[in-house]
Amino acid sequence: MKKLIAIIVTGMVFTACSKPKTEPVKDNSDQAETAMTDSMSTNSESQMSTTESSKPTETVAKTEEVVKGESPKTNFSTKAIVSSYLTLKNALAKDDSKAAAKAGKSLYETVKKTDVNALDSKKKSVYKEIAESIEENAEHIAAGGETIEHQREHFDMMSKDVSDLIDTFGSEGKLYKDFCPMYNNSKGAIWISEKKEIVNPYMGSKMLSCGSIQKEL
Repeated sequence: MKKLIAIIVTGMVFTACSKPKTEPVKDNSDQAETAMTDSMSTNSESQMSTTESSKPTETVAKTEEVVKGESPKTNFSTKAIVSSYLTLKNALAKDDSKAAAKAGKSLYETVKKTDVNALDSKKKSVYKEIAESIEENAEHIAAGGETIEHQREHFDMMSKDVSDLIDTFGSEGKLYKDFCPMYNNSKGAIWISEKKEIVNPYMGSKMLSCGSIQKEL
């Protein structure tokens, strides 16, 4: 009996010793989620930093270039003035006093509204002097609707101003400086033309082809 009990006790001890110990499995899902969130946050911040640093500086540069309250400057051009002058010249060549008066008024307004913002102070001063003389003669031509000879007198003075304007500021397109030797008691007078053909604004139908080309502009 004692041997049987000893055997049972020994078996129980052996069974207890041989049973594997189990440890509770730790739940790492919270740690994994936290690590993933931290990683995403770090990547997001890195991307934002990269985006900010890679922004083009063009927008900033453009903003700095814009000055509030100022319009962008345009290039100075004599094109409109010369065009109005040529219209006047052609009217006088046709002995059309009324058309010359209309062209004189248009030329006056054109000179007045010409944008000179692109010019420096020295050239503005030169332009102002020429422009004032053109305006004065254009006013006389505009007012002399029935006196074509009076209009031609002022056209003579105006042509010198337009020639100076072109010499100083240039022109667009080919032009010619013509000369009439008969006008003003054979003292002569110049005019500017857009064509090689001589069409005399001083003599009109009396001597339309009188004159010669002095210079190509």
